[in-house]
Amino acid sequence: MVYEFPEGENKEVVLENDYLLLRFVPETAEIILTEKNTGVQWRSNPPGYSDDPVADVITKYLMGSQLSLEYADNTGVGMTLFSSSYSVDRLAYEYEVVDGDLEVRYTVGDISRAFRIPPAMPEERMLYYLDMMSDDDRPVVESCYRLYDIDNLRSTDDRTKLLADYPDLSRMKLYVLRGNTQDYMKEDMEDYFKEAGYTYEEYFEDISTYSAGGAFNKPAFSLTLRYSLEGKSLVVNVPFDKIAYLPAFPILRLSLLPFMGAGGINDEGYMLVPDSSGALIYFNNKKQTQTPYSIRVYGWDEAMPRDAIVSDNKALFPAFGIHKNGSAMLCVIEEGSSYASVRADVSGRNSSWNMVYPLFDIVHGAKMDITGRNERDVYLYESSLPAEENITLRYTLCEKSGYMGMAQEYRSWLLNKYPSLANRPSQDDVPIAVEIIGAVNKTQHRLGLPVDLPLKLTSYKEVQSMIDDFGNYGWKNLRIKLNGWFNRSVDHSVPTKVKLISQLGSKKDFKEIVSAADKNNFQLHPEADFFYMKDVKSFSGFNIYRDAARYVNRERIQKYPFSFVWFGERKQWGKLSYIARPSVTIKLMDNFFQKTSSLGLRNIAFRNYGSKLAGDYHEKRHVSREASMLTRQKKLQQIKDSGKDIIVNTGFVYAAPWADLIIDMIIDDQSFGITDASVPFLPIVLHGVVPYTSRAINLAEDYTKNLLKTVESGAGLYFSFMKEETAELQETKFRQFYANEYDKWVGDADAMYKKFTADFGHLYSQKIVDHVILSPNVTITEYEDGTRVLVNASDFDAVYDGINIGADTYRIIGGRE
Repeated sequence: MVYEFPEGENKEVVLENDYLLLRFVPETAEIILTEKNTGVQWRSNPPGYSDDPVADVITKYLMGSQLSLEYADNTGVGMTLFSSSYSVDRLAYEYEVVDGDLEVRYTVGDISRAFRIPPAMPEERMLYYLDMMSDDDRPVVESCYRLYDIDNLRSTDDRTKLLADYPDLSRMKLYVLRGNTQDYMKEDMEDYFKEAGYTYEEYFEDISTYSAGGAFNKPAFSLTLRYSLEGKSLVVNVPFDKIAYLPAFPILRLSLLPFMGAGGINDEGYMLVPDSSGALIYFNNKKQTQTPYSIRVYGWDEAMPRDAIVSDNKALFPAFGIHKNGSAMLCVIEEGSSYASVRADVSGRNSSWNMVYPLFDIVHGAKMDITGRNERDVYLYESSLPAEENITLRYTLCEKSGYMGMAQEYRSWLLNKYPSLANRPSQDDVPIAVEIIGAVNKTQHRLGLPVDLPLKLTSYKEVQSMIDDFGNYGWKNLRIKLNGWFNRSVDHSVPTKVKLISQLGSKKDFKEIVSAADKNNFQLHPEADFFYMKDVKSFSGFNIYRDAARYVNRERIQKYPFSFVWFGERKQWGKLSYIARPSVTIKLMDNFFQKTSSLGLRNIAFRNYGSKLAGDYHEKRHVSREASMLTRQKKLQQIKDSGKDIIVNTGFVYAAPWADLIIDMIIDDQSFGITDASVPFLPIVLHGVVPYTSRAINLAEDYTKNLLKTVESGAGLYFSFMKEETAELQETKFRQFYANEYDKWVGDADAMYKKFTADFGHLYSQKIVDHVILSPNVTITEYEDGTRVLVNASDFDAVYDGINIGADTYRIIGGRE
């Protein structure tokens, strides 16, 4: 239902359904979302922000805006423009109701007044618009434009300059706006052209094509925000085909509704941010001296260059939320999530408000290597935006307050988007996975010469023996991940071929592994990397000129590992990797599955398919990061339909619907100074639907903390083993396996499995219905059957309801106590 009132130019628009009422205020372009049952309001702009004593001028511009955009020129120099000061205040925006939705079209630019009329236009197109105009309007437009014919110029015309300014004149006649046209005439012609059907998109295409006039060489941008109501959700959509800009000034980043639902200094609540599996930032927490929160959804775009990695933080899921004064709102980034970052800040730094919002990378660029030819940096940018893509945000008002209410809404959203999740068989036992390391590469000496050769850590026969041990221990539903089992090493060569490692045993020995897994009813998962291509050689099946993805500057994407000490690339010691194009990755998988089927292997463990994401910015075979993600989802669906069991590492949520197990999920926060508490938001969403584990128990930096986080988040168990002693890893690049010795760990692993089975085995098929932070590092996780798991990860004893919980321990009450 749509209402418009009062009559006149600035009519307020109200969208309404059974649950929500959305009010649009024309004077400021702000929106006010009201929940009809409770009367609770969520505003896009803080009330009274102009009088905020803490806010500086720039922040006030942002507080009054529904969007801000950052642009740059080819030297990388640019600035940020705000919709308040560069559009709304200049009356350079318009709005209307289209098919029941509200569309707000902004023209944002560093110009005093942008008249949406063509600076020039081919004769055929202009005649079309002139024919659509009234008899009174047409003569006015014709008087303001001159028709140029390069073969019939006046004696005063400069032919050379005209062809330089308007190259199209060499093959057609052009109407060109006269330079002495008055502003009031341009304003009248805006209406004439609009009534004739001339659109924003055509205007920006024309000023891009015919930019000879200085007025059209200034940065100017056009984009549309579409608001709609769906149930208890406000949906905000920005179509890429409604974004227009001059090629000389590409839009680098776009922020949307930066102060939507912001909490003030007198409000109580917090912001949920996608820090690992979830974290809270309390309102007014007095941490304004800490760095503002900023994290990339799905991590860094690996097709964008970087020189160093100081911290590689990543968000596993594209959502954030606000809990304010007993009400909660969740925002899910439905489309464009692969371009998104989530930013948040608290009151006291630049304003009196606590805010969280999304920021999107729009046009990607990279610095050109033209050393010696130019003293300034020169950047090359994508030539256009991806076709038929959108940015879509869904703001949902939650039935239940707090992050539990947000988790329930996000779970419902996932189940609705991926219905197959609801039909999965229940997990009746502890999810458990074991990684077994076969071989790594090490420089060894042969005939006095250094040679890079496989170093045996676990032979095929020893793998078979381990599997039989697990069966004898009585482990159930075990998934075994084979790492370093083919192509020489853990850092295997290009998987166009699948060659067993002779130092580990024969093909017959390997097939005994498959038989042992089948005998014990275990799932065997060979791990492979289809993202980073290492040890690329001639005739390896991977051509670096044809098959490697490219940066925007046309250079091949090739990377070395980054140092933890000086943060730069380890070019003297690391192994060079190329990133495969998305289409090449698919071909590699199909070839791999065909070759491994002859070994009796049916499943797959993806090393990077759920933990790294990149586009391919080669201008002739361009694949956006979003398109790459969608291609992965389509391939995962195909693999799942073929009956394969899938393990993904880390578990970016776009891969979760097809994962039979997520291993190495980041379940603790990533130590942002501005956050206040870690919460298992994503585990709450996935529990009982997609099994997951944290980092391998025996490889955790803090064994006790990792174990207690595993208990708190309802995760399964994950171990990493090898038969040889860790001393064998000296002088190799694989010291991450520093605590993998099987004989030292297997007894503890078996005891832990039996303990988890007794305590939690009945819970893995259930939803987590509540999670409470009693005090720092003391939590309660509650399940559907009433079981409550009390975890005390602090250094002191804690008491809950008369029950003592010792430091670094957990207790179980209710349910099957």
